[in-house]
Amino acid sequence: MEHIINFFKGMIIGISNVIPGVSGGTMAVSMGIYEKLVQTIGNFFRHFKENFKKNMIFLIPIVLGAGIGIIAFSKLIKFLLEYYSMQTQFAFIGLILGSIPFIMKKSVNKGFSWKYLIPGILTFGIGLTLAILEILGITGEPVQSFDINFINIALLFVYGIISAVSMVVPGISGSFILLLLGVYSAIITAISTLNILVLIPFGIGVVIGILLASKVIDFLLEHFYGYTYFAIIGFVVGSLLAIYPGFSFDIAGIASILCLVLGFASSFFISKYTNKEE
Repeated sequence: MEHIINFFKGMIIGISNVIPGVSGGTMAVSMGIYEKLVQTIGNFFRHFKENFKKNMIFLIPIVLGAGIGIIAFSKLIKFLLEYYSMQTQFAFIGLILGSIPFIMKKSVNKGFSWKYLIPGILTFGIGLTLAILEILGITGEPVQSFDINFINIALLFVYGIISAVSMVVPGISGSFILLLLGVYSAIITAISTLNILVLIPFGIGVVIGILLASKVIDFLLEHFYGYTYFAIIGFVVGSLLAIYPGFSFDIAGIASILCLVLGFASSFFISKYTNKEE
């Protein structure tokens, strides 16, 4: 049963990473698997033989769910953002808001210090700045597709690393970073059409980026637990503006509020359920 639940959690993380402004890391925190996830990935090669089976049993359902979430829902998310943008964005705002009480509770698990507010304020500023950059349209020149040559293969590898690092850090959206770089549309198109020549170098970069970022985050959680969680909270709250699509006082607006409430309730329930398990 636990593996099935982790599979669906992985799907939510995968779907989250497709939407600009939404962080898969935030969803992982809200569902109570973030710490174990970065610890497992960051220490994957430590005592490799002894821990391989245990690590794979935990990781496979999540990775499989995330992969299916990204591939299967990339076209649907593209459709929803095109035709029901406000409702979709409000649903994810609800998911993020519903996770904040749980993240706050996690942040003081090992005590509280006013010094923790410093990284929180700094990351809030960074998240807010990234949101403002998106609102102002200050992104890279949009790329619709990639010609396969050595330079583009190298760039795709680098884009994969950058995207993966931002996926691992809660509150920073990997898709949003790709949007800032101007390659979001090209990557989403490659995923939805299964363009292997584009996906292989990008995917290798993603794997390496996740391994490196998880190692760093695991170290920070181990040695600077409170500071790290308050930094996460700052990123999460600061990035909310990036998702806000505006509001209209009509049927679409009412539907958006309902989506917000449903998203909040879903995230809050998942967080509370996971917290009971802990």
